[in-house]
Amino acid sequence: MKKRNLKTEALIIAEITGSITSEERVELQELMKTSSQVRALSEQMHKVLDPQKSEFLQIRTTSAEKIIEMGNAQLHKRGKVRRMAMTISVAAACLVGLLFAVFHYSGQKARPEILFGKGQSVWLDLNRKVIALNGQGGEIDASGSFTYNGTETLPIGEVVDGKDSIKLIVPWGREYKIKLSDGTLVHMNSGSVLSWPASFGKGKREVSLRGEAFLTVKENEQEPFIVHLQNEVVQVLGTSFNIKAYNEKGLQVALFTGNIHVKGKGGSVDLAPGQEAVYQGEHLQVQPADTKKVEEWRERIIDLEDARVADVERAVVRYYGEKVVFDPAIGDRRARVSIDREMPVEVFLKQYALVNDLRYSKENGVYRLSLPEEK
Repeated sequence: MKKRNLKTEALIIAEITGSITSEERVELQELMKTSSQVRALSEQMHKVLDPQKSEFLQIRTTSAEKIIEMGNAQLHKRGKVRRMAMTISVAAACLVGLLFAVFHYSGQKARPEILFGKGQSVWLDLNRKVIALNGQGGEIDASGSFTYNGTETLPIGEVVDGKDSIKLIVPWGREYKIKLSDGTLVHMNSGSVLSWPASFGKGKREVSLRGEAFLTVKENEQEPFIVHLQNEVVQVLGTSFNIKAYNEKGLQVALFTGNIHVKGKGGSVDLAPGQEAVYQGEHLQVQPADTKKVEEWRERIIDLEDARVADVERAVVRYYGEKVVFDPAIGDRRARVSIDREMPVEVFLKQYALVNDLRYSKENGVYRLSLPEEK
């Protein structure tokens, strides 16, 4: 197969998982009639994916948030478990009925890149339609028209109804800024999901977040802005604040301007500018906010003091969407690490290796750092 057609692969996956629409089925049938390459691709994908059908049925209702969680856990492991990677990829595809995973074919073998693979797009999941988002951001105007990828527009109301939920999925290594229909600006960090009802702004403004985002909320006293986290709720009128909620243990809600109220199973707190809410044990507490860390990720400069090898591994995944393997012989050495996200990952790793007297190599697409060879 000289050239992969992502749309064709998406149609085949939708057929296999049972999420194909009648219009898509007609389109796929026409492609099968006219192209021997499409027929061969379909046969090969069926061979790979048909044995997984029982698992497909179990994960058809998996939420995007759970997909993010599964993907995050997988990328933080040393080495890949092929079967888990396949499950994550297909779970995402089942969720939207389109291709979140990209399959590469070589003979009888298939290697899926999981949802958070290199170069993966940001996705807007509208239930009946999924849009791959490129560039730095998009905007939804008051009429519900979404402008994205520079000049493309989509009237969201023609795709969703009032019962639908809209999800913005930002994989590792990517960021995205979106302006919601009420004028609120959301700058999302990598590995994050923002979701909101199609009825957003019609009497109430509520969103859900997993991951990290900086929000500048448009003031509206009649309609408070509410952010739902895993076990917490943040309520504001008009303000700017950062939420870091990849998991409950690492919750941080830092206030920059205005005032917010944070309520969770560990109590409730009110924040003033320069303060943040965190968990200390089982209880929500207020402490001075580390606003420098927030400003760093928004400016794409990351400074890690006393970073361990594991910290560097996580940083490469989070900020580049890549994986680096450290030789266990390196041990748990520590160093101060500064990452400019405009810098290519190879340049960063080569500099890190040079400063820490390590050997850098890239083998079969995998970045590796090891102790220098003895002379």
